[in-house]
Amino acid sequence: MTDALEDVLDRARAGIDRSEALGEAQVAVFEAALSLVRASRPRLAEAPSERAELLREALASVRAATVATGIAVTSAHRSPVAAQLPGLLPGRAAVHI
Repeated sequence: MTDALEDVLDRARAGIDRSEALGEAQVAVFEAALSLVRASRPRLAEAPSERAELLREALASVRAATVATGIAVTSAHRSPVAAQLPGLLPGRAAVHI
């Protein structure tokens, strides 16, 4: 499974524009997934420090994805397109009717 995730992560890093928050969030989620899968390997059950390091990396990636997604949401609400969508006001959450 790690080989497939590594391949997906490599493709994401090569093909996603990380200068935008949404792209950064996408890559960070793949990085977190790979770290979590690596941490679940049976051989790491006897190497708690290595497992803990992988879990810290996963947590850092999830935090980065959360921050980047928050920025992407804020940017989407401020975009000219969002202002034209029903129920959306610039800088505000969607209004449910």
